[in-house]
Amino acid sequence: MKEKIIVDVRTREEFVMEHIKGAINIPLYDIDFYIPFLKGKEVLLYCDTGRRAEIAARKLKEKGIDAAMIGEEEVKEYEKEGKGIICAVNFVSVRGGKEKEFEESVEELCRATDEMSGFLGSKLLRVSGISAIGSGLPGELKNEEVKPTKYIILTYWESKELHDESHGSEIFRKAFEKMPALLSQMPYEEFYEVLR
Repeated sequence: MKEKIIVDVRTREEFVMEHIKGAINIPLYDIDFYIPFLKGKEVLLYCDTGRRAEIAARKLKEKGIDAAMIGEEEVKEYEKEGKGIICAVNFVSVRGGKEKEFEESVEELCRATDEMSGFLGSKLLRVSGISAIGSGLPGELKNEEVKPTKYIILTYWESKELHDESHGSEIFRKAFEKMPALLSQMPYEEFYEVLR
């Protein structure tokens, strides 16, 4: 008898907010990486509208995996669990030549933050170019250099309160003491509600 698993193919953030109790999260866009894990199992897939689950089911069936969708109405019958999630977004510009030191500093901060109450993960993004098509600008911009180097730091938290508490910790104070020497502009932070 095959092991039966329920797979939520939505984004990690959607999964954290609410999912079928006992389900695992494999976002649609990552499903190809999990083929070896899913082989030999009966896989039940779901998402919020059925569209991503349908795409995932098709991909898995092409790989010989026993996959089926849980219908939208049937999903409502399952017990759910989840927790709050907000995203704190920091926009940062770094002084020339200080990029590596900045990235190491952020990495150190994120590792230290992993154990803080309510912390749900982070991402560091560096501007790597400009899209002429995406910005509606004329001409070719793929070789344009963005100076100073810009970054976006995303941190995920269970609540704004837990985020704010973390900023009062010794870890954050020490990390931010280093920042002014590395930046051409101090971080500008906004909170975003995760919708999808």
